[in-house]
Amino acid sequence: MKPSWRSPHLPFDSLVAYWLGEGNDTESIDQHLLACDSCGTLFDELVALAQGVHRAFADGLVNVFVSDAFVARLVERRMRVREYRVPYNGHVNCSVAPDDEFLVGRMQAPLQGVSRVDVAIRLSLADDEQWVDDVPFDAVRGEVLIAPKLVAMRQMPTHDMHIRLLARDDDGHREIGHYTFHHQA
Repeated sequence: MKPSWRSPHLPFDSLVAYWLGEGNDTESIDQHLLACDSCGTLFDELVALAQGVHRAFADGLVNVFVSDAFVARLVERRMRVREYRVPYNGHVNCSVAPDDEFLVGRMQAPLQGVSRVDVAIRLSLADDEQWVDDVPFDAVRGEVLIAPKLVAMRQMPTHDMHIRLLARDDDGHREIGHYTFHHQA
């Protein structure tokens, strides 16, 4: 099979697709990676980066926004997932147990017609507000799911986490909803 690229090196998106097991050009990519040190090194770095991200995520070292399907896969793998549902413009009391492997906050929101959601997060322990741009959301289910840093949550004292969901469009931002997680140490 003839390679579908014209450059002497593989395009980055072809390497990502190959690593994910997508595409039908695997035999020629295998041959190219064996022959090209530059592309082989780039592929090794891609794999190492993915493994590092996976470890940081699995170890609860990063805040992430996830999909319902992602949480379902964690549950299927029998991971211990603690979930809190927060009603529209509501609040919830929450905590994390020593054996929890994953923590999820499900924020209910009117998301019909929204094309992009940004998030502003403020902890009662700090004055500044952190912004996360363009988070995944499910307009049909009407929810945004956050998975906070599990390691950090275990170490933090009792505090509140305030989250604002913001729709972003050509006119700027408008608040979709606000939520408070009352974390108990």
